[in-house]
Order: sequence, then structure tokens, then C-alpha cells
Amino acid sequence: MSDKGKGTIELIAGCCALVLIIGGCTSVLAPAHQGAANETSQRCVPAMTKRARIAAAPGQQTPVAPTPEALSRFSSDALRVAQVARVMPLLNHLASQAESSREHPLAEMQSRQRLAERLLLTLFEITSATAELTCERDRADQVANRIEDIDGARVKRLTIASILFGGIAGIVSGGIGLAAGASVGGEAADVAGGTLASWFGVSALFTHSAVEFRHERNVLQEIWADPPEPHLFSPTIWRYLHHARDEGGKVPREQVLDSWYQAGRLGENGSADTEERQRLFFGAGGRYGAAELRARASMLETLEASIRVLYEQLEVLMREIVEETADFS
Repeated sequence: MSDKGKGTIELIAGCCALVLIIGGCTSVLAPAHQGAANETSQRCVPAMTKRARIAAAPGQQTPVAPTPEALSRFSSDALRVAQVARVMPLLNHLASQAESSREHPLAEMQSRQRLAERLLLTLFEITSATAELTCERDRADQVANRIEDIDGARVKRLTIASILFGGIAGIVSGGIGLAAGASVGGEAADVAGGTLASWFGVSALFTHSAVEFRHERNVLQEIWADPPEPHLFSPTIWRYLHHARDEGGKVPREQVLDSWYQAGRLGENGSADTEERQRLFFGAGGRYGAAELRARASMLETLEASIRVLYEQLEVLMREIVEETADFS
């Protein structure tokens, strides 16, 4: 073999070694212990154990219908959210005291206070649920940011390598041609350089890193599985998700699921990607890429936005209570 051929082979071998040093296009990231956020950098599970929820009185196990007095004094929107919050008995009692409030102001005040306490507890339940959803969403976004930063740096290195090898191949080919007037060595350099430049360029397009991301306490799974009794949501929020129908007759849980499908968060319907995402999103965790983490964060945001609507409905009820009880005085 000629010296030119040996030199070309050595050049190709050196380039291949550099390829191995730079690394492939797919990798699994180890958790970062310093600097960038990782899957364990944020605690979203409540730090304290919540006490047993207030047991409903026997008369509140089933929905209580509004009395004629309540129907005449409160709007249908206010009555619907009162059913969800299970405060209809208190609302009925308050409405029935309209005529006797001047004679028994203390009784009327006690009824208002009990009603306010129950509604305040409902507000705290909403705040607690949305805080956990926000924390989980931010946790997924932070890890996705870290993956995208690492992938971006790798793409930059691969792109620079592609440009360098393309340029080096041209220089070597031109140098061989000028020095010896031969074309075999120059063409070999062109082939090697072009091959490596193409490999680096294609690798930059398919760079994809992943990280092990855990969520044993999975709020999305409870919405998806729809158990008879909730474990991660309060009974009030669970009733809202299953009973507060919109104009189209769909409850918030159905609206959330429709949004997940329509936005493509679960992949194409019936595809292998859909099955994989369902296993990943609704299980205890697994290997996530940036795209999967962004999809999970978007699903959490959709659920959070749906629950926050209950704030507006409670505001309607509380505003009417304030206005109506002011008339009682």
C-alpha cells in the first residue's frame, strides 16, 4: 500500500476515534447533583399528613335539594356550586332565616359563619391541589430545560465538527493535489471528510437525551383511572370534576381528557407511541425525554386550569351570599 493510502487510512481512523470521543446522538443522563435541576430537586408531595377529612352528616351523604326560599334568593349557578361543595343544607337554612333574622340576629350570624368556614375549607382544598399540580409541572419543566441545554450543547459540538471535517477534507484534498498532482489521495480524503461531515450533521438532527423521572404520587393517573374514591384529591374537587357539567353536557374530567387527546399529548390515537406514553405518564415513572416531559407538564397545566375554574364558581356563590344576607339585615 502506498504512503498516500496509508496516510488516508490513518486520517480516517483518527476521525473515527474523534467520533467516539464526541459520542452518539442518544444518551441517558445521570441526575445532576449540583447546578441544573434534576428529577429529585423539588419536593411536591405534601410535607405534612393531612388529618381525616370532615365526615359528612347523614343528611349530606346524598345531594340535598334547594328549598323554595333558596331557589328564590340564589341563582342556578350558585346553587350548583353549593351542591358540589355540599353546603346546600347550610344555604337552605340561611335562606329560611330571612324573615326571622331581625328577631334572631345571633342565629343568622352563626349560620353565616358555619357556611363561610365550609367555603373557606373548600378554597384551601383548591389551593392545595393546584399547588401540587404547579409543583409537578415546574419539576417536569426544569428537567426538560436541563435535557434541552445538554442536547443543545451536543448539537453545537456536532455541527462544528461537521463544518470542520468538511473544511479539513477540502484542505487535505487540495493539498494532496497541489503537492503530488495525484487524485487518488485527494478523492479518498474527500470521501472520508464528506462521510464524517454527513454523519455529524445527521447526528445533530437526531440528538435525544433521556433521564429517569419518577412520580409515584401520580395525580394524572387518578384522573385517567377514575377510581370510585379519590386518594389524591379532596371529595369536593372530585365531585366538581365529575358533576359540574358545561353547556355540552361534559364534566370537567371529560373536558380535560379531550384536551389531552386534541393537543396530541398522548400521541396519535391507536399508535405504539400512545401506548408507551400512557404507560409512562400514568405509571410510577420511567425514562423521559424533553418532549415527554413537556407533554406531561402541559397535561398538568390543563388539569390545574380546570380546577381553578372552581374558584370563579365559588366567587359567584360567596358574592350572592354576601349580597343576600346584607338584604336580610
